[in-house]
Amino acid sequence: MSLSSGRGPASLFIVYICLMWIGSGRVGITALTSTERLTSRHESNWAVLVSTSRFWLNYRHIVNTMSIYHVVKRLGIPDSNIILMIPDDMACNARNPLPAQLFNNESHWLDVYGQDVEVDYRGYEVTVSNFLQVLTGRHDSNVPRSKRLMSDASSNVLVYLSGHGGDEFIKFNDVEELLAQDLADALAQMAEKGRYRELLMIVETCEAATLLQRVSAPDVITIASSQKDEQSLSFKSDPELGMSLIDRFTYQTLAFFESIDIKSAATLADLFGTYSYEFMQSHFSYRMTNAALRPKDVKLTDFFGSVADIRTTSDRGPQDIMYHGDAQMGRYMAAYIDEDAPWDIDSTLMQPDMSNESIMMWKIFYTAPSPSDSGILNREAIRAWSGFMALCSLALYMLIAHIRMKGYRAGSEGIVAVQCRR
Repeated sequence: MSLSSGRGPASLFIVYICLMWIGSGRVGITALTSTERLTSRHESNWAVLVSTSRFWLNYRHIVNTMSIYHVVKRLGIPDSNIILMIPDDMACNARNPLPAQLFNNESHWLDVYGQDVEVDYRGYEVTVSNFLQVLTGRHDSNVPRSKRLMSDASSNVLVYLSGHGGDEFIKFNDVEELLAQDLADALAQMAEKGRYRELLMIVETCEAATLLQRVSAPDVITIASSQKDEQSLSFKSDPELGMSLIDRFTYQTLAFFESIDIKSAATLADLFGTYSYEFMQSHFSYRMTNAALRPKDVKLTDFFGSVADIRTTSDRGPQDIMYHGDAQMGRYMAAYIDEDAPWDIDSTLMQPDMSNESIMMWKIFYTAPSPSDSGILNREAIRAWSGFMALCSLALYMLIAHIRMKGYRAGSEGIVAVQCRR
């Protein structure tokens, strides 16, 4: 019998089994990772909070950032895990009639500058280069640890930017620009180097959505205060300071966080439901590059809070009221939220990776958690056993081929010997 008889179909079958196992193994890794992201918890929280504007007339941009700074500190993220970048010392500006103080409400009830603020990058240190180095970790060796983002693959990272921007850029210190592609490349590097588990980026600037539209790094959530050709408008004009104190998008965000503590189960969907075009005069938008997640799956405290069990001496403090006890806040929010649709979002900037329903259903099959993990574990077990059986089949096939080859050679040598004796 010829050795090659039947080998073609058998070889193709073995190769097919091996390729199927390898492919299913790769899907299994993705599925397990996505499931872990939905069910497990991160190990640390970090925040990079940046105001990109200098000069007195941009008072509100620094106040935006300082207000978010107090939110994350109140919810447990320590200064050691916060990178704060402020390009101008507004509190000590010669034009400030209230020296060493910053306020985001005309009542002047709470100083958001205070005595417990740790600024990591100040003045002309707030550059595009330094910001990108913070994200990617590509620092000079002499940069101290306090100025580094020491996050890893088990960290959730919050990035907040406030300043003047336009179509695919945001200005830094009024002398340079951060471009959308540079930001997207930096986030891609972070993902490649394992510098975050999940990342939430919020941008408060004019045409903010254009700055974020090139981001494709995995497990990144982006929120923009305005879309292309829209401005991000100011709010709360103070006659004593002679300028606006805060921007509308950040103000409305702070209003929601007024009721949030570290134990809150509030999600991004809850926050989005409060954003009102009638109040902000701009359309916010969001994008999520992890199709396994939805806004209702993402707890706000996963980014704004701390995983550590932090105990404070009092249940609430002065930083709990970020809009300084504004008596008109309830009237503002109730009126605008009632008038506006809960999901006024530009569909072209929302979930671009979910347009293909078949791909979406395929991902859900492999990533959606079951009531117990048994379904996922069974799929993993099936893949593992399939691979084991494929390897065993291949080994058995090679053994049989080897035995048949030896028999064929022995038979050939016997025929030759008989012919020689004749």
